Amino acid sequence: MNYHPGKANVVADALSRKSYANGLGMTLMPAELCAEMDHLNLSFVTNAMELVIEPTLEQEIRKGQLEDEKLKEIAENVVLGKAPRFRIDENGTLWFGKRICVPEVKAIRDAIL
Repeated sequence: MNYHPGKANVVADALSRKSYANGLGMTLMPAELCAEMDHLNLSFVTNAMELVIEPTLEQEIRKGQLEDEKLKEIAENVVLGKAPRFRIDENGTLWFGKRICVPEVKAIRDAIL
């Protein structure tokens, strides 16, 4: 390619002078961070002015567990050692084996189904 001065290169000339255009680039996230975000069902929603992180389904389930009477009773029994196969993880989420206990909350049920 040859450089042609004048109107033919107006955009190229303008971009070459803009420091922000020259500084744009992509940075890859570490694989560990990608895996953790995937595990937590998180994603980035970005534009030039803001970053928004929305709550995950697991967080909504955790909040719902605190309001579900049956699950609150099971959680109390876990603490007392009277609920075999149930456990409460480090985030306070109630699990049955490897399955999360989903509360009777319509919005959560609709999201799952």
